Amino acid sequence: MEFDSVFMREQRRGRSQPALTQERIVAETITLLDEKGAAALTMRGLAARLGVHATSLYWYVDRREDLIDLALDEIVRPVAEATPPAGPWDVVVTDSVIRMYAALTAHPWASAFFGVRPLIGPNALTMTARLQATLASAGAPPLTVATVAAAVSHLAIGAATTAAAFASLQLGDDDASRRIVAHLGANSAEQVAWRPEFADQLEMLLDGVRARLG
Repeated sequence: MEFDSVFMREQRRGRSQPALTQERIVAETITLLDEKGAAALTMRGLAARLGVHATSLYWYVDRREDLIDLALDEIVRPVAEATPPAGPWDVVVTDSVIRMYAALTAHPWASAFFGVRPLIGPNALTMTARLQATLASAGAPPLTVATVAAAVSHLAIGAATTAAAFASLQLGDDDASRRIVAHLGANSAEQVAWRPEFADQLEMLLDGVRARLG
């Protein structure tokens, strides 16, 4: 099967709805996903929110997956457009990855798709290129650049997925810890390291990268 993506097709321009634009469609898609989750996203439902007929959306996208890909790329726009802080490579990497984690946790539906949809939108590519360039500037060889970039991205996605799961269950950290401790029969809550701070997880991973780079 030939690989297909909305980012690999020529952008369309609507005909029947002058007020309808791709930007408006993407913004409403994100709002719908934030409010009701991925299961609620349908072409017909989105069209109703936009006040148009569902066929009008097909001037801009081919399918529901296109909406998801466009929405994913849009939520990382702030990360791609942020000015990197001054400082060594690890300061720049930390800033970028924490921004990525913040973008994912601000939109709990996103982390599930980040693991299964190809991130080839312009904002995602800009974000990845900056991360790789920063690591390369520190003297990391190409294989190390690719490995570290993947590792920190996977950490952000995994941590955001856990955060989304907690949010969906409406469990606070203390409540969750009490339930886990009660179930496992641990002597104290301190024995269950459930949700450490993301920044601390990232710092531990970067300690290994610093050691690798010497």
